Amino acid sequence: MHLYLIRHAESENNALTPDAIHRRKVDPALTPLGCQQRDLLAEHLATGMQMDGQPYAISRLYTSAMYRSLLTAEPVAAALGLAPRVWPDLHEKYGMYLRRNGHDIGFSGLKRSEIQAAFPDYDLPEAVSERGWYDADLGREPEARSFYRAIKVAQQLLEWRENDESVALISHAGFLDILLKAIFAQLPSRPHDMRYYHNNTAITRIDYDGRRPILHYLNRVDHLPAALRSY
Repeated sequence: MHLYLIRHAESENNALTPDAIHRRKVDPALTPLGCQQRDLLAEHLATGMQMDGQPYAISRLYTSAMYRSLLTAEPVAAALGLAPRVWPDLHEKYGMYLRRNGHDIGFSGLKRSEIQAAFPDYDLPEAVSERGWYDADLGREPEARSFYRAIKVAQQLLEWRENDESVALISHAGFLDILLKAIFAQLPSRPHDMRYYHNNTAITRIDYDGRRPILHYLNRVDHLPAALRSY
């Protein structure tokens, strides 16, 4: 199996300056720059070649249920002729929350009907309900739970390892960091020991040879001109 880990395009939160961080949104949309990035990503995945001269040939596309990820997947799915599958466990580390007056307030995320109305071609699991998809009672997701979620996703990927296909996951910088650590048995890990970082719409490739994961490349943004790259 060929696995492609992709970070979403630039969100409204990504574009905030440090002095405007109080304007952070719990589930932001993409910026105009992010919309350009996702379109170039889609074109690249559909028609571009990799370093070995081979096409991506993605046969399954998964996305987190966060709005910025759903929006990033839209042109990618259209270019590839695929119906994206929403995988709630791909959501960003710490989950859906905002800090207000010293307290972390949780949010449930988009409701099933809201996702269906905005993205009618997306395949939704039962975990996405009319109450949303995130457990708002968690507030800010505990780090141990983030680790557990990453390990669970890594285990599912390992179970697919003998499939002769290419799978792409659209997720988030923080979660992709711990997912890579889970894939390569580096969890638990202290947050500031080291980090696998992804720029907006960056691509990481991992191959499974039937026994083990092999990292081919990390954080590639060749599909974006320098002026359209963001962090």
